[in-house]
Amino acid sequence: MQTRNLVLTALFAALIFTATMLHVQNGFGGVLHAGDAFIFLAATMLPFPLAMPAAAIGAGLMNFAVGSPFILFTILIKPLLTLPFTGRSNKILGKKRNVIAPFLAALMNASLYFFAYAFLFDWGGALGQIPSSVIQALLSILVFYAAAAALDRLKIKERLAKGGGLR
Repeated sequence: MQTRNLVLTALFAALIFTATMLHVQNGFGGVLHAGDAFIFLAATMLPFPLAMPAAAIGAGLMNFAVGSPFILFTILIKPLLTLPFTGRSNKILGKKRNVIAPFLAALMNASLYFFAYAFLFDWGGALGQIPSSVIQALLSILVFYAAAAALDRLKIKERLAKGGGLR
């Protein structure tokens, strides 16, 4: 593995941790955070499968830091969110796949956490988490599109591919 890829993977793990740690209660028993949007960005900017450990480490460390019972599920679920995306373009939103992928990833996330909640607690509580999951998914998708559009305007992927700095 190239040093550059290792550093970018660690950087994305730190961004995912920070963006997930900065969360607010959403009124439905869940939280709102931008961590998933950074998982989506990692999946479009890192070579496959490097976004997977970034997602597991970043989100898993946040669960560890707050003492969440979901830590094992998070370490298993969050890497899967990277699978619908591709990094094979000079732009983050350069492929139709990356325009559709956040919706698939959000659906996977909500579905898998539904079962995790049911396993840890009960089915009724899992049903009650659906509005929270939908709100969280929409926020992640919006943040991803905004960040991706801004980074595409800066031609960040081209600059990183050429080995240039972020100047």
